[in-house]
Amino acid sequence: MDMSRVRDLSEFFEHLPVPLYRSAPDGALLAGNLALAQILGFDSMEALRGYTGAVNDFYPDPTARDVWLDTILAEGTAHDFDVELRRQDGQVVWVRDTARAVYGEDGNLRYFEGCLIDVTDRIKLERSRDQFIATVSHELRSPITAIFGLSTEMENAYASFDEEERKEMIGLVASEAEEASWLIEDLLVAHRADFADVTISTESFQLLDEVKRVADSVNSEFMIYGDESILVSGDPLRARQIIRNLLTNAIRYGGSETSIEFDRQGDWVSIAVCDSGSPIDESTLEYIFEPFVGTPQHSQSVGLGLWISRRLSELMGGTIRYEHDGQRSKFILTLPSG
Repeated sequence: MDMSRVRDLSEFFEHLPVPLYRSAPDGALLAGNLALAQILGFDSMEALRGYTGAVNDFYPDPTARDVWLDTILAEGTAHDFDVELRRQDGQVVWVRDTARAVYGEDGNLRYFEGCLIDVTDRIKLERSRDQFIATVSHELRSPITAIFGLSTEMENAYASFDEEERKEMIGLVASEAEEASWLIEDLLVAHRADFADVTISTESFQLLDEVKRVADSVNSEFMIYGDESILVSGDPLRARQIIRNLLTNAIRYGGSETSIEFDRQGDWVSIAVCDSGSPIDESTLEYIFEPFVGTPQHSQSVGLGLWISRRLSELMGGTIRYEHDGQRSKFILTLPSG
């Protein structure tokens, strides 16, 4: 046998960009290439072997390998088997495993050999889509149920209500319809993951007017503090969307006392939505502005409002931050002054 050709083939497989492996029935890692080591978080196969000798160590869910084993032993191959692996650094990746069982001349199983494809982005996309659909169902169910119930009641028993009751019910229907409209707008913004198609206008507008419009649409009492002459540069619709998200968040999940306070500071205007609730845990602060992330204090939320609000503020040249002053939680929106 031409040994130089063997060495060439060995180097060829070693440097293939596709992770290749060979493992024993008991899970021992027999061989692999550089791409395999790298997908598991190592610089080389030597480093990988020094860390472990078993593929089982990379399965967060050990039963996943049992399912893989049952499949490949029954069919001889495992095609497009998606599985979750945990790298050395703790990061989770999803791979698509395609492998075959190799038997000796005596009919005994010798080893498995296969290749992996990183499908983490695809899995994240699928999960994001599923979360989006679940969010639509979760968020819209309440206002639509209220609209349906109230309108059906009026249709079936209109004559039994006096004029004042009819006005009240119509007002409730309008309020729930507006709630649904804002939710749909949030969801449409969230669906445009790169925000490239989100329409933003820039004009000078009076901040107090937009705060009052939000106040009229929210069925809750809160205090407003600020100079009514303050002007903001941005999109009044998007500013109202942000303030409404922050205010609804405070009313639902914050303390019993809620307020909006705004002030001009040089070329910037700060709008603080405050509540008397307890502070958000330090360990979750860095995640609260990520999509579909909740906090212990906001466990009922599907986690879109803060993410959308921050992105919209950035599109208008502003920011949103969270702080707790020892007595109150504050989400502070900062926008250019008008």
